[in-house]
Amino acid sequence: MKTLSYKTLYIAWAALFALTAVLGFVFPDASGAGRIALALTAAVFFVPPWLILNRAKAEKNTHHIRLVRWLCVGSLVLTAVLLVLNLRSAGLGPALGQALNAALIIVSAPMVCSNFFALPIFLWGCLLADTFRKT
Repeated sequence: MKTLSYKTLYIAWAALFALTAVLGFVFPDASGAGRIALALTAAVFFVPPWLILNRAKAEKNTHHIRLVRWLCVGSLVLTAVLLVLNLRSAGLGPALGQALNAALIIVSAPMVCSNFFALPIFLWGCLLADTFRKT
């Protein structure tokens, strides 16, 4: 099987990011089978970066390893900051709360899409930890 180029993998990752962001806006409170489908979509979001990371490790390409690492760190840190800001904005008016929620949905797309933050946060953490693992 021919391996996919880094460009193709990054495009697939970006497309899945966009898909999870849209689904996060459209289905903020899914339940039942819909919630399972969204959780699976959020899990699939992590396939391209895992492929990028495995290929980069096989090729000893530190650029892509560091890029995936910093994207993981950025997502986790921005998510934490936006969650705190969202909670702190509770009494500051609905417009600010809605703006912060929209920012959270975009920044934390797979987490919000899944309607179950624990799974994507765990997968981000696993992906981040894998960037430090030696092959």
